[in-house]
Amino acid sequence: MVAYVKNNFLLVHIVVLLLFVVSSYARFNTKVTTDEICGMCARRAVNASFCYEFMKSSPQVATLDTYDLAKFLINYDFQNTFDLIKHFQSLTNSITDPSSKGSYELCLHLFNLINPLETALKALATNDYDTLNRNVDAMSQFAMECESELSSVIKPIPKLLKRVSIVENVSDIIFVIVECFLRKEETSCKESVSNLQ
Repeated sequence: MVAYVKNNFLLVHIVVLLLFVVSSYARFNTKVTTDEICGMCARRAVNASFCYEFMKSSPQVATLDTYDLAKFLINYDFQNTFDLIKHFQSLTNSITDPSSKGSYELCLHLFNLINPLETALKALATNDYDTLNRNVDAMSQFAMECESELSSVIKPIPKLLKRVSIVENVSDIIFVIVECFLRKEETSCKESVSNLQ
C-alpha cells in the first residue's frame, strides 16, 4: 500500500511538472496572429500599406511569435543597412557629380552611425527595450534623413530610394512590436492606433 501511494505521489508530481512546462512553452511560443499583425500595421507610427504588404510577402512571419518576429525584422533591417552601406560606398567612389557625391557620402555616413546588429539583438535578448528602441529609432531617423537627401540627387536611383524607405518602414514596425507587444507595461499604444482599420 505504501509503495502504491509513493508511486502515485511521484506520478502526480511528474504530471504537474509536465503540465507546467507544456503550458509555459505554449504561452511563450504562440505564433503571431492575423489580429496582432493588423494591430501592428494599424499604428500611426507605421506605414500601414507597407506593413500589410511586407507581412504578407514574408512567409516566415506566420511561423514566428512576436519576439522572433522582432528578431527577424531586426536581422532583415540590418542586412538592408549593410547592403546600402556597400552601395553608397560604391557610388561615392564612382560618381563624378559633386552634389550627388555629397548626398551619397552623407547617406553613407548616416548608415555607418547605426549601432551594430549585435547591440540590437543583445538588447532584445535581455529585454533592454530602451536600448533597442534607441537603435531602431536612430535607424528610422537616419533613413528618413538619407531619403530626404537623395531627393536632391540629379539622377535619383529609384531602387536605392525604395531600399532606404524599407529600412525606415521596417524600423517603425520593430518599434511598434517592442512598445505594444513585448514591453510589459502599457505605453502609448492605446492612443496610437490609426483610423485605417
